[in-house]
Amino acid sequence: MLQIGDVILQQRKRLQITQETLASYCNVSKASVSKWEKGLSYPDITLLPKISSYFDLTVDELLGYERYLSKEAIQTIYYEFALRFGNEPFEHVFSEVEEQIKLYYHDPGFLLQMSILMLNHHMLSENSPSILQNINQCLERIRLVSEDVWVLRQANSLQATIALMQADPKTTLDLLDGVIKPTIGDEIILATAHEQLGDQEEAMRVIQVMMYQNIIQLVGSSPLYLRLSLSDPKAFDETLHRMNGLIELFALRKLHPHVCIQFYFAVAQCAALSNNRELLYPYLREYVDLCVHDLFPFTLRGDEYFTLLEDWLNQLDLGTNALRDTSIIKQSIIEMMNAPFFEPFSEDEEMQELREKLQFGLEVF
Repeated sequence: MLQIGDVILQQRKRLQITQETLASYCNVSKASVSKWEKGLSYPDITLLPKISSYFDLTVDELLGYERYLSKEAIQTIYYEFALRFGNEPFEHVFSEVEEQIKLYYHDPGFLLQMSILMLNHHMLSENSPSILQNINQCLERIRLVSEDVWVLRQANSLQATIALMQADPKTTLDLLDGVIKPTIGDEIILATAHEQLGDQEEAMRVIQVMMYQNIIQLVGSSPLYLRLSLSDPKAFDETLHRMNGLIELFALRKLHPHVCIQFYFAVAQCAALSNNRELLYPYLREYVDLCVHDLFPFTLRGDEYFTLLEDWLNQLDLGTNALRDTSIIKQSIIEMMNAPFFEPFSEDEEMQELREKLQFGLEVF
């Protein structure tokens, strides 16, 4: 939204001039200036250079337009839209997202986060494939306007994800070609440099961040590995054993409940596909219990072991909050319990009890 009226009012007061003075300079009426300042109308486009020169501003500054948004501004826009997606019709909110994208079409940081926003909510649309195409257009635009390696890498990963969702694994492989290579281990080098400079706390922070990310990634990768090893009981059971050990060892149910939920649900899915009730219900109980008691309010955080994560977490592009509105997350959790592979167990008393407990525990009726 243009802020030109507010800017004109602020600048006029700064220079301590009257509306009549500015009106005379612009060859318009005092009433016109008054309307500008109240936001009831805008100056003619031909007047913008003249007014900006008078106030010693650029035209962008006069319009109140920032070419590149701050991380904080992007976070605010993201979470405002995320909240609205949870409470308003998707197409209405999406049209406003599109307008914002057009306004900052040269800002790769903004385009990246809006792509993430749309990807996190596309399933709410009646035409999800079309939304995925729009996201791809944003990501292609990032390739044109950004020179930031980290932004480009994230955009590439998102495009690879979308290709999978579009049943195009060949494109995913092309986009991620060469990704699996030995890690360089820059974190160790960075931490050692801080240690040599005598900054032990910063060295510890770097290592904590590395350990935290590696643990979350390790447990987070287990759902796919479990599905892939379903035909190999030894590998499957050993994965269960090791992941459960990590969850307990690092108290992940409190530290990062979301990654635990993904693990418990994946085990339950594999058990359902194998018609293994003895494995199914213990992990579904863990899933339901964690969703009801430990997931909300969701926020990324450290704990008594990971004591130095706060500054790093606060520097994340979208901060520490959940990337979707709570109501959408809860509805998704309920829908997961109604997945097709659970249908053969729908008449089981325990399945019905767990579904009811989940629904009432999340207060979704």
